[in-house]
Amino acid sequence: MATLSRKRTERITLDRENNEHSRRLRKSLNKIRWSHTLMQIFWTAGPVTGLGLIGGYYIGYGQLPSVQLLVYFISFTVLSGLIGLIAKIVLETTRGPLKEQGERDILDVTDKLGDLILAARDMIVQGYEGEMRKREAALQLLRRVDLSPYGVSIAFTDLTGNAEIGEIMGRIYTYRRIGLHSRVREIHTEYHQQVDEIIKGIELESPDAAREIRDWFTGSTFGMSKLGAPREPFFLQRVMSSIENNNPLLMTFRDVEEMIILAFELINGREIPSLVFQYTGRWKFARALDELEIKRSQFRVSQARSGNRIRALSSYLIETGFSSMEELPEGLTINQLVKQVNKEITRLAGELNRSMNNPSVSAEELKRLTGIMKTALELYQMAHKAYVETGKIHTQLIEASGKWDAITSEAYGNPALLRLKSGRRGIQIQENTIHLDDEARLEVCRHLSWYFAKQDTRNISSAFFTSTDSSGALAARRLAIEIALALEPHIRISKPEIQRNINATKATYLGELAPNMNATQKAEIGRRMADVADDRLDVAAEQLAETLVRLYHVDLTKEARDFLHYTYGARPEALELLEAREKATEHPVSYLSERPPAVDPPDPFWIKTQIAAKKALSRRKNH
Repeated sequence: MATLSRKRTERITLDRENNEHSRRLRKSLNKIRWSHTLMQIFWTAGPVTGLGLIGGYYIGYGQLPSVQLLVYFISFTVLSGLIGLIAKIVLETTRGPLKEQGERDILDVTDKLGDLILAARDMIVQGYEGEMRKREAALQLLRRVDLSPYGVSIAFTDLTGNAEIGEIMGRIYTYRRIGLHSRVREIHTEYHQQVDEIIKGIELESPDAAREIRDWFTGSTFGMSKLGAPREPFFLQRVMSSIENNNPLLMTFRDVEEMIILAFELINGREIPSLVFQYTGRWKFARALDELEIKRSQFRVSQARSGNRIRALSSYLIETGFSSMEELPEGLTINQLVKQVNKEITRLAGELNRSMNNPSVSAEELKRLTGIMKTALELYQMAHKAYVETGKIHTQLIEASGKWDAITSEAYGNPALLRLKSGRRGIQIQENTIHLDDEARLEVCRHLSWYFAKQDTRNISSAFFTSTDSSGALAARRLAIEIALALEPHIRISKPEIQRNINATKATYLGELAPNMNATQKAEIGRRMADVADDRLDVAAEQLAETLVRLYHVDLTKEARDFLHYTYGARPEALELLEAREKATEHPVSYLSERPPAVDPPDPFWIKTQIAAKKALSRRKNH
């Protein structure tokens, strides 16, 4: 009896039922309105097809159709409808989950980016001390948030250290909001001397604060906040310079904030207007520069993939507790960091090798070390692959630089080589938009979702922005680089003309963002503010003109100045000053003096150890 009981017990096993396919099928079936769909099929197949066939046949042939023909058309309609219904179910079952996952990624990334924008602003303020911190916080309020009159008073009190000035600004703002401009003029006449003294007193210490007081007092920026906030000048150039030199410290926290805002607004539908030019004719000089800029942009992006992965690997080893800040200190050059990371992975492989051959080491510890090794190898292999590609592009960049040198030697001897011409040869300005289509939006969000998941943290903003930890500051900068990498394939953020046009526009107003908002609310703010953002092209036209004059040595004639002014709103005085200014003769290209940092292929010892550890872990589970 005991033996029989034991045999029966041995037949009882526990397993997990894999019903994912059934769940997807049920979900797809639930999305279809069966009563409506079937009624539509039979209504179309019955009365509609019957009446249409009878009427059409009678008109065409003067007699009624046969019963067989009627049955044929009705059957054809029913079968076509059912086949279409089955195809819809199959599509929902196969592609539906991918679409839903994509929508979840977009919403999740929007949620995290919204939190990161707020965290980045707080980090900017934390970088100051004492009165400067109070002043910077006030500037953040005045530039980023649509304040109440009381909020304006508080902000200007903190900005100037003068409660009376704060009250005056609050009163002016209140009267402006309800259109009592006569009262505003009275206050302006009464207090303009006092305000001028305040401006002169802080102008040397904080020109931004002085400019903000002057603009608010005169009303030059009144009602403009929701049209967008000015971007940090040349933030994209600094981010790309950080990528090019493998040094995240070349960018500021403001640059980090601007990159996060740029990703947030593009994901939520912002279309940034841009002006680019095309040329026809024998433009050797311009073509050579274009080729050089393309190769340089490709080099920047490829180099970023390698350097950013190595730095991410370094942070990962520290965050897991395997390595310490002493072993992988902050501030190392990328070449030094590659050597140190190699040493740490070799040490990790040695420790993993000892652990799997030591029965006293727990399965949990072996699993932990195996997981660290797996992720470390992933990141290292990605860095090596990017390094190989970087070497190829670097060679092409050197060749393009040689062509540039040869052609510019001739061009600088003939300053009028490039100029605006009539007829078939000349410059044609094209109006485009910088935006993400639906597929690009999904790809960007998948990339960023993957990056956030790799950080292995629930509270992404607190992990990236920690005021007491220097690794948090570098993580914030690496996030900006990762955003640039995610956007690059879709909007070509490394191209000078794209950088110029983005810098020439205002960022979407996001003053309504708050920490307690959910993802849907943040997405709604992003979409709504993208629709009302300032899309004027006056600054873009002025910057385009500067590029034509400075880099391409184009003569900006009166006809060209008038065209830019009347078509795009460029300021005539700015264009005249640009033409009158002596054109730059300095070589605009910095030669590359260093090869990309070498990332050797993964050590075979690492790979063998990883494979052996997985087998050892599997054996321990079976026992």
